[in-house]
Amino acid sequence: MKIEKSYPTARDFLRYGLWALLAYTADANRREYRMRTTWLPHLITNSLSLLLPDAVRLLFPRGWRPRNLLEETAITMVRDNDDYAVYVAPLALGYITSHPRFNIYKGQWGEVQFAGFGLDSIPHAATAFALTGLVCNTLRVMAHQDEFEGGLAQALRWGNNRRALVSFTILALITFWWEYGEYRVHNFELSQRGDVTQINMMWSAADTARDVRSNFLGWLLAVLWQGRRQ
Repeated sequence: MKIEKSYPTARDFLRYGLWALLAYTADANRREYRMRTTWLPHLITNSLSLLLPDAVRLLFPRGWRPRNLLEETAITMVRDNDDYAVYVAPLALGYITSHPRFNIYKGQWGEVQFAGFGLDSIPHAATAFALTGLVCNTLRVMAHQDEFEGGLAQALRWGNNRRALVSFTILALITFWWEYGEYRVHNFELSQRGDVTQINMMWSAADTARDVRSNFLGWLLAVLWQGRRQ
């Protein structure tokens, strides 16, 4: 098997730049709040999403012949996908905008609202839009890999005919997991400090309702966009 060299692209440098800003923000929040319950999970989650193509390139270098549909999906949608950086950028930017100097989730910026949405609705909707696009495009592209058979291939072909439903379900599960995690972290930090102004993670029922609306607005826009592209 011939292994071909792979050189960084402009989209790779976008990911690396976002990761640098991510690390800078995480360190700023670490120094500001002295609690790892918020900055560390966000740093790990975003590092995994931003650096995943590099990990896939180590596992499956250029010239690698995929042995199954899972490897083919990782290579096609992550390693060789020029749009991957665009898909994961909103999630990273959502955390970068929590920097103590320009935090859109609390303080003066956190109080800004328009038509029932806050500034934090922008990264929420953008992340949901990007995630929906990634799910739909993965189903569309990988469902037509006819050389593969098996349970995963059948699931992808089934999901390709129900992209809106599948992406909605995935987004709903992630939204529940994310919001529940924020609720637990908020309560833990508040129990440690006793002052909401001294903690990193902001949460309230009203904020959760805005986040959910923003997420599914992003989903709806993505589904409509995908429909127009068809």
